[in-house]
Amino acid sequence: MGLQVKALAGSTFRLFPGSLFLVLLASLGPGGGGCSSPDPGDILDAPPRTIVLISVDTLRADHLGLYGHPRFTSPILDAFGAEGVVFEDVSATTAWTLPSHASMLTGLFPLRHGVMTAKTGLSDEVRTLAGWFSREGWDTAAVVNVLWLKRERYGLTREFAKYLSVEDPDYGRRGPSTWATDQAMEWIGEQGERPLFLFIHYYDVHADYASLPEYERLLVGPYEGPADGTAWQIERANFADAHVEYCLRKFDPEQCEFGSAEKARRIDSEMERIDFDASDVRHLEELYDAGIRQLDNEIGRLLAFLDARNRAKDSLVVITSDHGEEFMEHGHLAHFLTTYQQSLRVPLLMRGPGVPAGLRLDTPVSLVDLLPTLLGLAGLPPPTDIDGLDVSALWGESETGAFSGRYLYGEASGGVQQATGLPGIYPIFRSVRKGRFKLIQQSLGGAVEYALFDLEQDPAEQSDVASLHAEVVAELRGELVRRHAAGADAGPKGSEVELDESEVEQLRALGYAP
Repeated sequence: MGLQVKALAGSTFRLFPGSLFLVLLASLGPGGGGCSSPDPGDILDAPPRTIVLISVDTLRADHLGLYGHPRFTSPILDAFGAEGVVFEDVSATTAWTLPSHASMLTGLFPLRHGVMTAKTGLSDEVRTLAGWFSREGWDTAAVVNVLWLKRERYGLTREFAKYLSVEDPDYGRRGPSTWATDQAMEWIGEQGERPLFLFIHYYDVHADYASLPEYERLLVGPYEGPADGTAWQIERANFADAHVEYCLRKFDPEQCEFGSAEKARRIDSEMERIDFDASDVRHLEELYDAGIRQLDNEIGRLLAFLDARNRAKDSLVVITSDHGEEFMEHGHLAHFLTTYQQSLRVPLLMRGPGVPAGLRLDTPVSLVDLLPTLLGLAGLPPPTDIDGLDVSALWGESETGAFSGRYLYGEASGGVQQATGLPGIYPIFRSVRKGRFKLIQQSLGGAVEYALFDLEQDPAEQSDVASLHAEVVAELRGELVRRHAAGADAGPKGSEVELDESEVEQLRALGYAP
């Protein structure tokens, strides 16, 4: 089935023929850590005429060359990062798309914006980044391709004046999202005198892990095992044993069926589950890396357009992701359930007016910081009642009190949704971080467990050091208890969202359990 195109609010759309636009760059090695000192002359004083925020769904930071990945996945992003600021230590607020983008676009942690499950949308009382720009006289536009970002459902994109949503019913696309780039270039090319805030969401890296043959030839080695990179195969591996036993004992379509009647996906006696070994997981990572390389070239097409139109100097481009991806580091694949760094650590790259060149910052920051930072770089006053901080305050500084003493939360775990339907089967993960230390809470039924990790010494979170830092555990545990005890009063409750049958099928096909 082909793409279904929906354009709203005066947006125009032209579907160009799918073509590969290769940008050839010199081979770049992984960037170094720490902070360098930019030349103050490299920072342009004039505010940007255009701000482009790019969200690459499911892109974990350490699979990019500029974050130390040894494979050649991201030559264009590596070069882009060298021309601006690279944030080494960026945390998403949760491990899945809906609440993470809500945080990105509101400057609030999930408990405060209220979007916690697949059945809650953004309340009308919560203001968004597009709304702030619109009120200050900016044009706003968004091109997206996933149900979570449909404004008529969840409201995250409701304040964009121009808006385009493109749906792929099969969710098995192999080529790059050329239509998203084409639409973005068209809006930039049509820009008049008013400044423009443009949001682009790419879904290419998300499972199914599938890219064009030329990219798989580059990054996928010989393999004869069963792993195919499809979301359904990965989801089957993530089902808890108790969930499978429940469905074999008493088949309940609400909990055991994940597809349409034409393409049924069920937990039943005929369902095959793969016990992925090291070679299988390596193959999945290679497929994932090929998707990154393909998307890297697609972003290069947009950057080349800005260069060709002489727009790079007046355009602030920010590239990030909503969450990462796990490859069995903690016994799981994909994302959605846990709050380990593989799911929470994301890239953040900035280039353009107001941004120094050649700077790498290792201060921990969060996706909630995007809203005040983008408003600040645009010369606009940020709101005062949000959780985020303007990270441009870090230019030329190694640390500030506001950043070093703050708590960064991981909440809205997918287990909240799964546990609603099957209590006591899937754990609920929450985390809180302060500086180098991160505490993860895992609760299942009435049992609650805590683990403390020193991210400076153990970034992969393999060694629980709680016994060595009792005071740190007490502080972070107390903060988690306090925060969630007061959670009902911490912010607005999300608006109720009713999904139709086809939308539920879409989300289940992508590995989510609404």
